[in-house]
Amino acid sequence: MSLETVWVDYDVIVIGSGGAGNAAAHAASNAGASVLVVAKDPIGCSDSKIAEGIVTVRAVAEDSDSHEMLADNLRLAGGDLPTPEITQAFAQDSEEAYDWLRRQGVRPRINSNRGAPRALPIPLGGHTHRRSVGHDNGGLSIGHAAWNAIVQGFGIDYLEDAWFLDIVTVETSGRATVIGGLVYDAGKGRFLAVRSPAVIVAAGGLSTLYFPNTDTMRGNTGDSYALAVRAGAELVDMEQVQFLPFCLTYPPSYEGLLAGEPATAGYLGVIRDANGKVILDSVMLRTRAECAAAIVKAVEDGRGTERNGCYLDLTANVKAGRSGVYYKNFLDTAVSGVMVTVRQALGRGAADCREQWEVRPGAHYSMGGIRVDEYGSAVSIDARPRVKGLYAAGQAMGGVFGANRLGSTSLSEGPIFGARAGRAAAALSEATDEVSQDIKKKVFATHLSRYESLLGQSGDKAGSHLIKDLQQAAWNGIGPARTEKGIKNFLQQTASFRCDAEKISISDETLWNQSLIDYLEFINMLDTADAIAISALERENSLGAHIRLDGGVTSVLFGKPYSISIYHNKETNFEVDRLSRPSTPWNRVLAYVLRDLKRKVGLKVLRILPVSLQDQILEKRYHSVMGNIETVVSKHETDSVREEINQEAA
Repeated sequence: MSLETVWVDYDVIVIGSGGAGNAAAHAASNAGASVLVVAKDPIGCSDSKIAEGIVTVRAVAEDSDSHEMLADNLRLAGGDLPTPEITQAFAQDSEEAYDWLRRQGVRPRINSNRGAPRALPIPLGGHTHRRSVGHDNGGLSIGHAAWNAIVQGFGIDYLEDAWFLDIVTVETSGRATVIGGLVYDAGKGRFLAVRSPAVIVAAGGLSTLYFPNTDTMRGNTGDSYALAVRAGAELVDMEQVQFLPFCLTYPPSYEGLLAGEPATAGYLGVIRDANGKVILDSVMLRTRAECAAAIVKAVEDGRGTERNGCYLDLTANVKAGRSGVYYKNFLDTAVSGVMVTVRQALGRGAADCREQWEVRPGAHYSMGGIRVDEYGSAVSIDARPRVKGLYAAGQAMGGVFGANRLGSTSLSEGPIFGARAGRAAAALSEATDEVSQDIKKKVFATHLSRYESLLGQSGDKAGSHLIKDLQQAAWNGIGPARTEKGIKNFLQQTASFRCDAEKISISDETLWNQSLIDYLEFINMLDTADAIAISALERENSLGAHIRLDGGVTSVLFGKPYSISIYHNKETNFEVDRLSRPSTPWNRVLAYVLRDLKRKVGLKVLRILPVSLQDQILEKRYHSVMGNIETVVSKHETDSVREEINQEAA
């Protein structure tokens, strides 16, 4: 049975409906473009919606937080891999991006002293300043804002329950040029041939490749990277997959779910191995990559738990009387969703921080992605447009975070670069169409023929089963701990998986053909997995989120930074290049390192002080940003909780 093909025309196609995709669609439509948003899930139901809802906003709490400081923080935490123009754009646009979210309905708490959104009292993982703003409803606030931007936008159509198959291009003037895209509309059982001169890829990340060791939505099957590289774009830093350090190891129904950020550790939290030995202190000042590396190395050294984890020990934070009240209030307000998960999974003692939490890293975010400039346009090694009309935003784009992403930056990244890509795509769509309708029809027909031939494919393999096998292989071969032998073995497995893909049984149904969907996602996961593995082989030493157990460690101070570029050659095999990155000037690096060292030494000293003195120091710190202890707890707290607080404060 063949599927009906419907032809439509738009100025801009946006793939994905999370924070980045919806910001891109909104910006493009405001610039006068007709826009089609294509999403697998309902509008706004993405990782943005299930996030903790914490957003980076420069200078929201400290006037000293300059553009240069934020840009340097992003680059140095990322091993100097981020593109300077992109980090500058992030620093310049973060305030406007947050204002846009507020115009779409996001409501922060307001700091009465500054008249500005209230920042969290502790800098999130790797930040040098307090610049993270939380929201009472967490990611629901962000998801609803994204939904608002689409359904209340002008000139925006959206298609849910739809799988984007291919970005369709033709060769013009020696380069690929976008002419549209092909979509499987599962809800209506048809193909959609969308003619458009601009496509914005904002289809999220790849963490489902590591399921169940992930805290993200299952739709993150690497579609962004597979679609782009097949269209001719370059990918950069694909080996840099962020594994959140603190994800639950049990019970099975909670395995892989988030159990906190480095900031969750508070001033006194540490990570211990299975023997109780401290393997990392000053945790709240560490990056996610540093924390994950400490756990991974302990496990590989045989000092992990039976579930291949370690322990996050927060108990010292609550042993100090009055400051402990502040600390628990910070957890219950800043990471309320995490605390609900911990209470349900591990019990009241763990949620009250009286017991240690068994944790291990879980796949969370891809710092690598499509190589673009600061406007989201896909570029090549010579920095010229590699695919004219192709843009990326959000987790789909590379060059923002490099080797490590700072906490709370993803919900800023989406609207920052979504808006930039949307405006750029709308401007390009106004250019004269240089491809004839006859050529477009011929090229689209080739793509349509390929996908129509899949319907009714016979075989003895099930896509869903192969996906599970691939996920296990990916965790072992290109997970948080890597070796040359393991990566090469994984690449042999993916070659075998590609042969298996030809034997997947696919129904000829038109409506909601799940076997076809499984096949499509399996292929995208394979393309993405190969890109990660080949990039991981090329980077022989550990850097940031990329941990090579059989290599050295790249020094931020003395190493020569480079990114890894990967792309298809004419035979659609991967080619690899190294891109030199400019080092941050040594005086700024030195200032960053000394500031970081001073803060860590301060926490080490604090840990060895008598508890009573710790309490006095910490209460003063918390009080300066959270107010009097009597006002810390919401007036809506129950009488029993009030009584507990009074006892602790006595």
